[in-house]
Amino acid sequence: MKRLLACAALLPFLLVACDNRPAAPPGAPAATAPATPPAKPTTDPAAANFQRDATLDVFGYYFTQTPVQVGNWKLKSVNMGSPSDFASWEEGKRPSNFGPFFLEFEDVTSPTAENELGQVYHTVSFRLLPNSYRVDGQEVVFRGQDPRVGEVVFAGVFDLAALKAARAAGPPGPPQSVLTGGLRIGAEPMRNISFLYFAGD
Repeated sequence: MKRLLACAALLPFLLVACDNRPAAPPGAPAATAPATPPAKPTTDPAAANFQRDATLDVFGYYFTQTPVQVGNWKLKSVNMGSPSDFASWEEGKRPSNFGPFFLEFEDVTSPTAENELGQVYHTVSFRLLPNSYRVDGQEVVFRGQDPRVGEVVFAGVFDLAALKAARAAGPPGPPQSVLTGGLRIGAEPMRNISFLYFAGD
C-alpha cells in the first residue's frame, strides 16, 4: 500500500519533467517529414525525339526508283516496322541493329553474294538507326548519323492513297511511288526522290 501511495505521489513530478523538455533553440528550423522522392519517369525521356501517328501502319520496305549513292555507300532501302515496333522503341527498348525506322546502306565496292531468291547483293552493309523521327500523314522525317556517311536527314511525305493501293495489291501489283522527299547524306543534298513500296516476303 505504501508503495502505491509513493508512486502516486511521484506521478505529477514525472509529468512535469516530461513537459519541461528543452525547447528548440531560437531560429532552428521546424521539424518536417522526410520529403517524398520524385517519381521516376515511366517512359524514356528521349522518346520526345520520336513522334508518330499511332493509327498509321506503314510497315514495309521502300526502294528508290533511281540510285542514291555517296562515295562507296549506296542507299539500299528505307525500312519501317509495325506499330508495335514503334511503340517498343519509344518505350526505350532499342536493340543495336534494329529500329522501327532505319535506312540501310551497302558498300558497292564490297564482294557480292546471292541470296535464297537468286538476288545479288553486296556483303558489306550497315543499318542507320534514328536519332529522331516523325511519321504521320503530313510528314515523314528521319535524322541519324554514322561515321561512314556523316549526318543523314530525310524529309518527305507519304501518298497515303497510293500506299493503301500498293499494300492491297501486294507483290503482283504494278510498282508505284508511295513516298517522295529530299535526302541529305553528309554534305550531299538530293531532291525529289521517289520510293516504291514492298511489303516483304
